[in-house]
Amino acid sequence: MADYDSYRVLAGKVRLHIADWTGDGTPVLFIHSFTANALAALPLGNLLQNRRRLIAPDLRGRGTSDTPFGEYGIQVHAKDMIALLDRLEIDKVVAGGHSFGAAISLYMAAFYPDRVTGLILFDGGAMPSKTAQTFLDSYYNSLQYRYPTLEAYVDRYRTAPLYQPWTAELETLVRSNLIQQPDGTYIRRVPRYVVETDRQAEYLENGQQFPDLYNKVNCPVLIVRAEMGIRGAEDQVLSDDVLATMLQGMPAAQTVTITGAGHTSLLTIPSPVRDSAILKFLDMLH
Repeated sequence: MADYDSYRVLAGKVRLHIADWTGDGTPVLFIHSFTANALAALPLGNLLQNRRRLIAPDLRGRGTSDTPFGEYGIQVHAKDMIALLDRLEIDKVVAGGHSFGAAISLYMAAFYPDRVTGLILFDGGAMPSKTAQTFLDSYYNSLQYRYPTLEAYVDRYRTAPLYQPWTAELETLVRSNLIQQPDGTYIRRVPRYVVETDRQAEYLENGQQFPDLYNKVNCPVLIVRAEMGIRGAEDQVLSDDVLATMLQGMPAAQTVTITGAGHTSLLTIPSPVRDSAILKFLDMLH
């Protein structure tokens, strides 16, 4: 795995944990998905090693970043990211994110255009298809927060079809999602109230807002879409209809569909097509 620095930074009112890979050119700011953390960027860090600086924060309420009460939602996370860039004295970034992180990246590109020189959306940045949304609602409403052992949690994903092939980076990420309690059990690093507050804010902010955001984006865009969905082809997150709406608002966006990748394995499945598309896009941005 590529080496990176790990530290915490006071960004506005919250202290955020950061994974930071060294490199040249305009940095890439990678924002993880809803219940993940900065280590979701490990495969991207390997790809960009010695090419681009990559900065990957734990969003507030995730990983080892602060977990304040009350303030959540895509707008809040986007403001955290701008405060983080200010703290790190970084003027501009290529904003990229997976799923929920893609929505935050999109919001940054739309409302902070002077800070975002390019946008990479990994299977996100849109309201999912109805089938995918129904599954996500069911998943988060029944989300298990406590596990008897760490291995019980890891095994749940190690054998899941859409997490294949299982990689060292993926195992590192999955293991980092839990923290041991004094009684020996393990709980998720993202608390229930954070999930519920962010989900509610997401619906209120973005139910009809995404098309308006597309029209505000004036930087180059790369959409990396998973061929499969959360469970399979029947619940593709960026379905053809959803993608068509995105391209209507961002007609110059480049798109690439990763064969065999699911929503949850898009970043980790070996894919020369995905990697080549990312590198070519970044080279275009200088």
